[in-house]
Amino acid sequence: MKTDDAIEADATQMKNEAKDEYEDAKDYSYEQKEDFMDWAKSKSEALGDKYDEMKESAADNSSDAMDAMSEAWEDAKDNLSDAMDDVQDASAETWEDVKAETVAALNKAQNALDDEHDAQ
Repeated sequence: MKTDDAIEADATQMKNEAKDEYEDAKDYSYEQKEDFMDWAKSKSEALGDKYDEMKESAADNSSDAMDAMSEAWEDAKDNLSDAMDDVQDASAETWEDVKAETVAALNKAQNALDDEHDAQ
């Protein structure tokens, strides 16, 4: 079983890796739209899995904390869904804005889960 320090170190490493990935995502060109979409879907699914894991372990959490996390996650997930739809419809002219919107939505979803983890 990991110590609290080890868990905190893992969480910090994951946040740093996510930050680097989001920064790298800004380099996708319009010609790499499908690759970007695959990456964004993968990140979204991983965040969904993380949410599910947190929800399963919520027996130790207060109802208020879980409600707050669920609300933040649902809002972030809706934003991410809209952003993914926009990626599908993006043109070369709108690509940079759509890509930035999608990265921001992923970051918001990541933060919704990270902020709740930090509060526990």
